[in-house]
Amino acid sequence: MDELAYTKNTPLSYRKKFGQFFTPRKIADLMLNWVIQDHPQSILDPAFGLGIFYDSLNSLPSKNEIHYFGYEIDPKIIHSLSIKKTNNLTIYLEDYLEAKQNKYDAIICNPPYLKFQNFVNRHQVVPELEKTFNLKFNGYSNIASVFLLKSLQEINPEGRMAYLMPFEFFNTGYGKIVKEELLKTGFLKQIVIFENEKDIFAEVTTTICLILCKNDRQKAPIKVGKINELSQINKLEDFNSYFQYKISPDELPYEKKWSYLISSRYQELIIPKGLAKISDYGKFVRGIATGANEFFALNQKQVNDLEINSNNLLKCLTKSSQVRQFVFCEKDYKNLLELGYPVMCLNVQEPDNQNIKKYLEYGVSQGFNSRYLTKQRKPWYKLEHRLPAPILAGVFNRGRLKVIRNFTNAINFTCFHGFYPNLFGDRYLNRLFVYLISDLGQKILMTNKRQYGNNLDKFEPRDLNEGNCPTIAQFEQVLESDAIEIIEIAKTNEKEAIKQADAMVKVILNY
Repeated sequence: MDELAYTKNTPLSYRKKFGQFFTPRKIADLMLNWVIQDHPQSILDPAFGLGIFYDSLNSLPSKNEIHYFGYEIDPKIIHSLSIKKTNNLTIYLEDYLEAKQNKYDAIICNPPYLKFQNFVNRHQVVPELEKTFNLKFNGYSNIASVFLLKSLQEINPEGRMAYLMPFEFFNTGYGKIVKEELLKTGFLKQIVIFENEKDIFAEVTTTICLILCKNDRQKAPIKVGKINELSQINKLEDFNSYFQYKISPDELPYEKKWSYLISSRYQELIIPKGLAKISDYGKFVRGIATGANEFFALNQKQVNDLEINSNNLLKCLTKSSQVRQFVFCEKDYKNLLELGYPVMCLNVQEPDNQNIKKYLEYGVSQGFNSRYLTKQRKPWYKLEHRLPAPILAGVFNRGRLKVIRNFTNAINFTCFHGFYPNLFGDRYLNRLFVYLISDLGQKILMTNKRQYGNNLDKFEPRDLNEGNCPTIAQFEQVLESDAIEIIEIAKTNEKEAIKQADAMVKVILNY
């Protein structure tokens, strides 16, 4: 069965369960061309899938000289294969991560893109892998990274490896383990970034990159190439000569985020030296995770019908789309309330109140108390404590990072990260906000983003806290009244506010 037939007959939800995103034939051919250059006698495919890499091998005259080993965890996809099995093909219907370690001359893989939280066997598999690698994985690791680490242990001397990976792992905490391993061994030879991934990998939701490795223990400059469109791939004969830059391994420290270090080669942005960190002024914290927004977030009509008094309610922002402007004031909140938005959060202070008891009983009857987060809490309806944050930042963004100056006492759910200033930050809060909405500030912050597919960017609180910003001495070059004036302009003319903010930031950064 080919990819089109399989995807037509298999629901997307099922494919997502196994992290199945398929490799276009042309890319499979190019990857195979890389791994067979040193004439391997064995090739490992840790995530066999529909067998696209084996198909590519079968088109070569030297195919019978190479034994191809594949692992696949999904019995449905294996049973749907139309590949003619030969003596040079061995497929194991088991999880690659649970398989005994072996050695291979070449490894080629498009691994499953799953978080550990979605990996059913993680509690059995991960401790064994940590013991084997003498490493510690965190709960947010992507399974693709663990596949890659295991494969690095299984490649023979002088062997080659080609791995498709989510580009975001270069910027994540769990990615440090992988990057350190790639660098210290000298394995990493080339990185190919697929810029417009939707044209190439139709169903992925993250930017894809290709990691090309060779186990020669020689630390050489790493080639970096970017592919912007499908037509470029169709013209390629191999990846060896396809690159725009070479980066010394010393320029890619494993503890740093690589996306900016790589992408900056393609951009004109130069970050001024000697900047402070946003964490010097306070910290961004993720919003409240209720575990059941549809229960905890209420609109005015629901509050009236349930007769819940104000002692058990907090003003809240539950969706990013509820705030579209730079400055959020009390009148904006009242407008949301009047329009029927669920911007009141149940905050139980009187559990013995009859109306509250009745609503909590309803919640139990609907199973809200047994959700993943709620069942961890005692009592299940007790939410995390958060104060209203004076600055909010969007979690997912396209184009600009969404930054809001919050002048209300509304708390926020996980659609926003909230900034809480320290003693220093309280004094420079408005100037920091002006920096965050400026074009230059946005460009500098974007170097810390996590890049997903379809031009979608994501920021975790740590990404924002580690972002560069002006020092106190630089902020002191402008008056507080100047920042307040720009905020006032932002209430009615955001384009002009951005223009003036950018002019201010360029002056204080001497840019």
